[in-house]
Amino acid sequence: MDKSRRTFLRVIFIGSGVLLAEKILTPLFSFFSDDSPAKANPKINSLNKTNFREFQITEDKKKLSIYDSSGEEILQIDKEV
Repeated sequence: MDKSRRTFLRVIFIGSGVLLAEKILTPLFSFFSDDSPAKANPKINSLNKTNFREFQITEDKKKLSIYDSSGEEILQIDKEV
């Protein structure tokens, strides 16, 4: 066999193994992390609130508002009823 072909096949095999291991292990690691959205408990009067790292999105029956980390409103979208 050609040495360059064997090296190429070895690299392809190792690379596919790493990708497969990443696909398998990533959900396991995210299962054990504390950043689960189920742990967040948004109890705000008739508001559906989602927190991101630098943005905060609030939604009520009439509008959807997006705020930055300082609390200033960036975008407001009115809902059609």
